Amino acid sequence: MNRRLISIFILLALLNLYFLHKSEVLMVLRKKHTLSTSPSSSSAPRQCTSRLLFTSSIKGRLGNVMGEYATLWGLGRAFNVSVLLHPDMEKELLRIFPDLSMERLPASCKSGWTRLDKTYTFPPQKQGLFESAAAGLLGPGKFMLGDNPVKVHLFHPFREDLLRELTFSPSLKKQANDILTSVKNRMKMKSQEITFVGVHIRRTDYIEYIKKYNTTIPSRGYYVRAMQYYREKYSRPIFIMASDDPAYCKRTFKAFKDVVLIHGNREMDMATIAACNHSIISVGSFSFWCGYLSGGEVVYPKKSYSLKYLLSPDNVRESHLDFFTPLDE
Repeated sequence: MNRRLISIFILLALLNLYFLHKSEVLMVLRKKHTLSTSPSSSSAPRQCTSRLLFTSSIKGRLGNVMGEYATLWGLGRAFNVSVLLHPDMEKELLRIFPDLSMERLPASCKSGWTRLDKTYTFPPQKQGLFESAAAGLLGPGKFMLGDNPVKVHLFHPFREDLLRELTFSPSLKKQANDILTSVKNRMKMKSQEITFVGVHIRRTDYIEYIKKYNTTIPSRGYYVRAMQYYREKYSRPIFIMASDDPAYCKRTFKAFKDVVLIHGNREMDMATIAACNHSIISVGSFSFWCGYLSGGEVVYPKKSYSLKYLLSPDNVRESHLDFFTPLDE
């Protein structure tokens, strides 16, 4: 009897040791799994350890920031390099374009960036500074794009995907469509009878700024000819006009019965012009995006520039913007 009890005690002790060991093993395994899947311990470092990594800070207003995002996004697509959305850029753009897909720059990855701008010394190459960095010619590192880039040749080959990135928020789209519907109802015209042409006129500080290119902003004559161009192509065009100088537009185009002047905030003006069938643009990156997002034909001013410029006819042609039509003043 005693021997039988002793055997039972020994068996129970062995079982107890077995289950204790098993529970400790499970705890270790669970702890390892938790550490391996924790965002704070793995995702942030992995985002920052790429051999080549790019981001872009922001400088300027909406049009410039959009150009910086599109250039960074296009660089990632063209060269298959890692690109991250800077918090400042996210703050500026995400409320307008909620479908941005770029990975966010984690807080642990904010330092140690090399800025790629005109201060960076690098031997001249056939390709630009951004492209040289993305191709690995500057070696491994973390690079921040500078100088307000709008490199159309980098993002335009992927235009359909980029337009999905730069989709306006539902509230902005609704407001833009409400404006066009209101104009249609006011003029008592059916939708199929109207061709909406968005017009953006850039003035104010750009009058002085563009002198650095030894040129001037487009004159009244350019817009008059551009509107006549569309009147000859379509039977019932309605021109939806927005500007940073609405007083000039009201004074200059008040005699045109087919011109409707709108004046909202920047994103509202852009969303409304982008909702039109075609567009007439001025100079500057904001005007460029008004046309680029509209989807139809874009008439732009044919001007000469002493320096390389976003909307110079040569740059438009080299970027294969086939839906952009140059028009003399």
